[in-house]
Amino acid sequence: MRSKFFHAVAIAGIFALAGCSDDSGSNLTALTNGPDNKEAASDPEEDETTTKDKSNHEDETDISNPEDSTEPGESSPSGVLSSSNSGLLQSSSSESAQEQTYAFGYALGNAPRKSKGCGSASKLQKTNSVENGDRFEMNSGNETREFFITLPKNYDNAKPYKLLFAMHCMGSKAEDFVHHYPDYDHPSPYYGQQNLDKNGDYIFVAPRGDTDGWPWSLNSSKDHVFINELLTLLEENYCIDTTRVFATGFSFGAMFTNSLAWDLQDRLRAVAMYAPVAEVIFLPQNTGKPIAWMAVHGKADGTCIYSHDRDVALAQILKNNSAEGKDATKEQLEEIPDNTAGHVCHDFKDVDPRFPVKFCSWNGPHRWPAHDEWDYAEYEHTTSWQKSWVPKTVHDFFEQF
Repeated sequence: MRSKFFHAVAIAGIFALAGCSDDSGSNLTALTNGPDNKEAASDPEEDETTTKDKSNHEDETDISNPEDSTEPGESSPSGVLSSSNSGLLQSSSSESAQEQTYAFGYALGNAPRKSKGCGSASKLQKTNSVENGDRFEMNSGNETREFFITLPKNYDNAKPYKLLFAMHCMGSKAEDFVHHYPDYDHPSPYYGQQNLDKNGDYIFVAPRGDTDGWPWSLNSSKDHVFINELLTLLEENYCIDTTRVFATGFSFGAMFTNSLAWDLQDRLRAVAMYAPVAEVIFLPQNTGKPIAWMAVHGKADGTCIYSHDRDVALAQILKNNSAEGKDATKEQLEEIPDNTAGHVCHDFKDVDPRFPVKFCSWNGPHRWPAHDEWDYAEYEHTTSWQKSWVPKTVHDFFEQF
């Protein structure tokens, strides 16, 4: 515990400088004493363009001009608890006569499960209204915790909505992901996902960490308890599809989101992260249960080391998500070649198809809105940073369920 604490203190300066921002030119060191990121050690030079995502450049979305989509205004735990990730139990369910049910998780395209709050008005009292949402408080672990909610414009408490948590990084606060002047780290609300919710199918939530001097706790489970309690509160007050609860985040927010994927698999359907690593932050005992998982990571990331994500965080999820009779950890990962523009997204084939795993690599640094027009000669983003393939790729990942 002491070594972890002092190590965290040592890297505090790195995150204070990098925060949610580019680490280029700062020669930042690794977060831990793990394997060196050799790809990041040399300056990349552009010599060709590689894009192997199935959606190619069609995924590029202008995320610089957020659409005003909401005003705020319900639930119960989701999922069937089981240690099995593939056992087929029935060929029908109470929700749909044609829907297969499983010992753990749901079929792709399953019928929605309505939360306790469906059909009732929310009893939550906002503390303040902000641009694009409302601010709320709750008590968790004898601490006052802050969170923001953005509801669809025409919220209907009889319709079950998908729910997305947006976890903030160091250098930003929760409210920044509700509204912010457009910049590289906050080009549109909720990591670009609100603009893509054209039909108003999502409720967006931005919870705040920052209770012990760090964006999310390093040594305590209190933030896991907070998110679990917050989700219950939301499901009790709004109409939520309890089988379609998602989380996303960058940097510290990615580390926290990844840690939630270790013990909240019963309540989260899928997570998508930008530069996650399974270190520094509090990590719970991994339950071994599968969860749909996606990561985007720059190979030149000098803050959250690319190889630590690929070799540790990804490997743990592949172990959990392997299809019956398969070992997805042995599947060859397709990665972007060094010193090339573009990106490569690899969809793992040896995982349970109900729990897909997608890993996207590009040759940029510590940034979440990756794009294919990186200027390697100047080692800096170009004026095209507003167009990123990441939000659309993440949206499609969530929408497959």
